[in-house]
Amino acid sequence: MQNESVFDLVSIGGGVGGLVASVGAAQLGAKAALVEKAKLGGDCLNYGCVPSKGLIRSARLAAQARSMPEFGIDVSDVRVDFPRVMKRMKAAQAHIGEHDAPERFEGMGIEVIFGDGAFTGPDTFQIGDRTLRAKRFLLSMGSSPFVPPIAGLDSVPYLTNETVFDLEELPKRLVVLGAGPIGLELSQAFQQLGA
Repeated sequence: MQNESVFDLVSIGGGVGGLVASVGAAQLGAKAALVEKAKLGGDCLNYGCVPSKGLIRSARLAAQARSMPEFGIDVSDVRVDFPRVMKRMKAAQAHIGEHDAPERFEGMGIEVIFGDGAFTGPDTFQIGDRTLRAKRFLLSMGSSPFVPPIAGLDSVPYLTNETVFDLEELPKRLVVLGAGPIGLELSQAFQQLGA
């Protein structure tokens, strides 16, 4: 038997847009649900701003250490321990991610539901054995990386913003395609870290 729930607002996507809309609705007394297929926090927390800034911080310190001789300070052997850089970045990400924990939103009266779903009618969304009915749906599913149709790209192990932050070893060489904010930050950080 299906489990049916009725809401004033169902936000589909647990990034910034869905989180803010759900909180706003709950604060106004609306019955709200938030549906997310993977991790709350969206691109910024998981694949963009937060991990990128973590890498930049370590990279900037490595670059500054290498420039110390200009200031009369001998730092003969600057070595980057990339696994520790990544561990620190992940710790910062986890700390910031505590603010996007499901329990926080559930404490505000928002029902948080994880999984993939589909619309089955103009006011109905099916997710697993759950049927969600709502007066309004907010579609805030974010984005996904664009892999350009470059001949041969599918035959090499390429990275995207969703996989680069899982690296365990510093690559010797790295080509970054794209000059958006994250692409520029990654280019700068990996160069300063020694790639």
